[in-house]
Amino acid sequence: MDKVARMLVAGRRRYARAAKDFPLAHALFALATFVAVCGKVLAETPDTKLDFARQFDMGAGRKLFLECRGAAPAGYPTVVLISGYYGSSDSWTEREPLELSPLAVGPAVLPGLARENRVCAYDRPGTLRATADAPLTDRSTPVAQPRTVRDLVSELHGLLSAAQVPTPYVLVGHSLGGLIALLYARTYSSDVRGIVFVDALSPTMPIQLGALWPLYLGVLNPPLQDQPVPSLRQPESERVDIDASIDQVRQALPPLPLAVLTKTEPFQIQPGSLPAGITGAAIDTAFGNAQRYFVELVPTTPQVFATGSSHNIQQSQPDLVINATQLVISRAAAASTNNR
Repeated sequence: MDKVARMLVAGRRRYARAAKDFPLAHALFALATFVAVCGKVLAETPDTKLDFARQFDMGAGRKLFLECRGAAPAGYPTVVLISGYYGSSDSWTEREPLELSPLAVGPAVLPGLARENRVCAYDRPGTLRATADAPLTDRSTPVAQPRTVRDLVSELHGLLSAAQVPTPYVLVGHSLGGLIALLYARTYSSDVRGIVFVDALSPTMPIQLGALWPLYLGVLNPPLQDQPVPSLRQPESERVDIDASIDQVRQALPPLPLAVLTKTEPFQIQPGSLPAGITGAAIDTAFGNAQRYFVELVPTTPQVFATGSSHNIQQSQPDLVINATQLVISRAAAASTNNR
């Protein structure tokens, strides 16, 4: 569930340091050549007229922000990037976090993928911008909180429909975004061709943590007044009912090409910030073990360990996310060809 693993202080750097004060910011914000895209004819230079970053009317006075870039060959899927808990679309587009991460290689995920694909990312209401003081986004209309993953899936589907983003989709979900991607694929199975799980929150975390699960929920959803990032103390900040959301994803997944990216470094947790009875080591162990759930959803699903990365792999090693997404796209294309 993401919460923001690095935000930025002192301009955008304030956003990065804020995450260190926010436990599991963004749990709930040997693969550089992962795959040669099998038989894919590379897209021509993207038509910049197709690029946009704007709000879409969702009805009832609500607007949602969506950014789309790039073009892809006919028949290839649109990539939809889904941020983690409290994360706006900035985590897929901003270069500043990459400059703070010594492992970062190449462009941010959205512009990197847009060189050969149609790629979109959006701001969920109540999420944090990667600007000074990490304010809540003003690009998407606030909504009543808390919500569930089913609400977030319905919202995303409505946005993609309103913006006429062409199907099919490959979904890339970070942390909480992995749960959203999972339920989206189960709800709109005909629209989804593959999923990339980027250190995603697993539905098996309650099992892995056992009696410690209620304590972990308190870490993910502390009282508003205890949120370490000031902008998250507002009632309109994003808040998700995790237990209800996990219950909503307990269904079979249609066979799809998947890829799983998993961190190797511990969550960045401020000393003394965890409640008594749970440790960072216990959370890291459970989170890592729970990743097997995604790997075992579909046979032949690769699990790539992002060596040296903490939770925000899309910022510390965006090239891994880009290459894993290209792998899923190529497998989806091959599966589509074989089914003709």
